[in-house]
Amino acid sequence: MTRVDIGGRRALLERAYELFNAGEVEALLAMMTDDVEWPDVANGLVLRDKRAIRSYWEGQFAVANPQVRPTDFLPVEDDLVAVIDQRLLDLGGQPIAPPAVVFHRYSFEDQLVRRMVYFSDRREAVEPA
Repeated sequence: MTRVDIGGRRALLERAYELFNAGEVEALLAMMTDDVEWPDVANGLVLRDKRAIRSYWEGQFAVANPQVRPTDFLPVEDDLVAVIDQRLLDLGGQPIAPPAVVFHRYSFEDQLVRRMVYFSDRREAVEPA
């Protein structure tokens, strides 16, 4: 395993979640590689570039107000798993799904996000590749 800057990556992700909760799509995309892979969980797809992710998020923010808050970060090899308190609200701030704890596993290229994978199970999220 190579030595990675866990503190820097954690700070990057904390900032990314702040930006996501504020709907700041362009600032978020600047934190990712051009060929980033991102899950579209609802449709079971993997989005494969910034254009696709921008469209996905803009559509999501047009109909809902997803709020995600990291409560912990777990290093796994060169990846970092964010433990997330997830709330899905309508545009008026009312819940449209029960709160959940989910897991986002991030891979990096330099100090940019290269890939995020969604897990509902902690054990799966922290399994070595």
